[in-house]
Amino acid sequence: MITFREHIEISKYIEKNNTISEYIDKQTPEKRIDLVRRIAETYPLKKDIDSDLKTLKGRSISDNVYRLVLGQFIMIEQIITGKSTYEYEAINDLELAKLIIRPDHHDVFDNGDDEEEAHNEQAILNASVQDVYAVLQKFLKNRDLVLFEQFKGVFYEVPDEEEDDEDSTEEERTAESLFQQQWYWYSMVRMLAKEDITKYEEIYMLNMSTVMPEMSYLAQKNKIEAARQRQQQALSKL
Repeated sequence: MITFREHIEISKYIEKNNTISEYIDKQTPEKRIDLVRRIAETYPLKKDIDSDLKTLKGRSISDNVYRLVLGQFIMIEQIITGKSTYEYEAINDLELAKLIIRPDHHDVFDNGDDEEEAHNEQAILNASVQDVYAVLQKFLKNRDLVLFEQFKGVFYEVPDEEEDDEDSTEEERTAESLFQQQWYWYSMVRMLAKEDITKYEEIYMLNMSTVMPEMSYLAQKNKIEAARQRQQQALSKL
C-alpha cells in the first residue's frame, strides 16, 4: 500500500515537476522496485473507492454531515470552499481528513488537546491513502446530498437578479458581498445565539442534526419577509 504520508510526498513532486520520477530516483535501489510496484497498484485513485478501512481501525469516522457539530462543520466548509488554503492539495486533504477522522474515544468533537491532535494526524498519515480517500469521498458525497438537495439554498444560495437593490451602487454591493463572505459563519452563529455572545461556544457545539432544520426554517422565513418588503416597496412607488 501507499501510506497517506507517502501520497503527500508523491503529490508534492507531481505538483512541482509534473512527474514523480525524481521522487522514485531518490529512493535506495532496494526500495525503488517496491515503490514502483506499490505506486502502480495504487494510482490512479478510483472515484468510488471500496475499502474496509482496515488501516483506520481505532479511529472514529464522521462521514455524515449530521454527525458533525457546527464548529466542526464550519472548519470543514472553510477548507472545502477555499477559505483555509494550503500549499499543496494533498495537505488540504489531510486537514480535511483530520476533522472527519477522529480519535475513537471522542463522543463529541474536541480538538483542544494538541498532543492528541498530533497523534491523530500521525494515525492518518500512516494509514492507506486509499482508506483515507474512501472516507473523504463518502463524506463529500453525503455533503453534496445534504447541502445541495435536502437543504438546498439554506447555506449556499445564489441571489436572484431581481433581488438586487437597484438604489445601491456597485461599490456598495461589492462591500456588502465582501462583508458577507468574511462574516458569513460568524453571523450565523450570532443569529443562532440571538446575539448573546456568552452562548457562542454552546452554539458551536450544537449537532448539525439540530442546526440544519433550524437554519432551513430561518432561511425560508427570511425569504418570505424579504419578498414582503419588496412588495411593500413596490406599492409605495405607485
